[in-house]
Amino acid sequence: MDAVVGDLELGDVLIDDGVIVEVGPLVSAAGAEVIDCAGKIVLPGFVNSHHHMFQTALRNYWSDALDMDYFLQSRTGEDALFHQYAPDDVYWGELGGALENLAAGTTTVVDTSQCSYTPEHTDAALEGIRRSGIRAVFSYSPVFGDHEVDDRYGHPDDIRRLLGVAGSDLIRLALGYHVDEDLFRLAKDLVLPVFAHVNDASFGRLLEEFEEDGLLGAHLTYIHCLGLDASTWQAIARTGGKVSASCIAEQTLAMGPPALNDAVDHGVTVGLGTDAVSIGPVDFFSQMRAAYALHRGGRAGVASSRGADVGPDGRLLSPRDILEMATIGGARAAQVDDLVGSLTPGKRADVLVLNGRALNAGPVLHAPGAVLNMDTSNVETVLVDGRTVKADGRLVGVDVRHVVDRLTESAEGLLARAGARSVVLTSCRAD
Repeated sequence: MDAVVGDLELGDVLIDDGVIVEVGPLVSAAGAEVIDCAGKIVLPGFVNSHHHMFQTALRNYWSDALDMDYFLQSRTGEDALFHQYAPDDVYWGELGGALENLAAGTTTVVDTSQCSYTPEHTDAALEGIRRSGIRAVFSYSPVFGDHEVDDRYGHPDDIRRLLGVAGSDLIRLALGYHVDEDLFRLAKDLVLPVFAHVNDASFGRLLEEFEEDGLLGAHLTYIHCLGLDASTWQAIARTGGKVSASCIAEQTLAMGPPALNDAVDHGVTVGLGTDAVSIGPVDFFSQMRAAYALHRGGRAGVASSRGADVGPDGRLLSPRDILEMATIGGARAAQVDDLVGSLTPGKRADVLVLNGRALNAGPVLHAPGAVLNMDTSNVETVLVDGRTVKADGRLVGVDVRHVVDRLTESAEGLLARAGARSVVLTSCRAD
């Protein structure tokens, strides 16, 4: 994913003190520890540019929801599920979600955390992220809904405290919300990235007004971007904005046609996201296949409506293009491409090793296509900042059963406090 280094059919990656030092066909380093990757595919760790990790305990609860089911049941009324979160629920959700990402080969996550009911909730989220060992951008975001606000609720002002205590080598801070003028101005004053939900055209038109006020720029990443006007896309492109597309979650909730093709057509950088495990899968193999299929299906639909063949204008994305969205494109959308996203000398060593000798992968005749059609079972080794967090297909130093037990307890408590029914054999949409 580095234009200078190029793609190597055979090669070595030399890492020293968490930094990629050299990449090439034959790298020599006397006394170095060697990870034998013969028959493997080595690439940058995936970058998830949009995720709500606190929701991990609610896995698949809204897997058949429409968008209004999800928003109403999660946020509306004092009994809504999100309003039942205690700091301990946040901690286990963040830790479990981060570990799930690592196990699937995702080394960086933008955690759009909408669970900061109190500073204690926020601190619990950050502690879960720290303990996991993942690289993260913590997008400090408000909570929503018609609930009684705790006196200690601190958004957005608590970001000033967090800037003094929460940052680390692996955690960067950002601000998150919808399209909000005060938040955009605060981010500009504090020189922070913003991750803004742009769920429909009305938010897009606000963006156009903000451009006139000088509030847009390359430090902004826009989430979803569904149904935007061409003029909004032009404003995003002019100001260097990025887009995060959560293709599976958006289509599961029936939110509208994906933004992927519009972004590509306007030359806007695209990263992939997963949104929430309460809606759909987190692994990037699923996300990449969905993005690829939706892109090509969308192109075919437009061509068919015009009575033309698909692809003559050369705008069809390849598997490698999609893989770029999952790595360097994701890093750009996560505002961390100075650190990760490619195997570039000088960048931090976030590295993924995939088994190309498994029955679902070998023989590898086309490497990008092989990656898109793999699954999490192919994730053999994962490094974050040069530290091995997964080896021989297992997370290092993690008691997975204990984590799942705590998530199960959290889910049971959340559902009980909300008075929510079990949906194990039914639907969240049932009356």
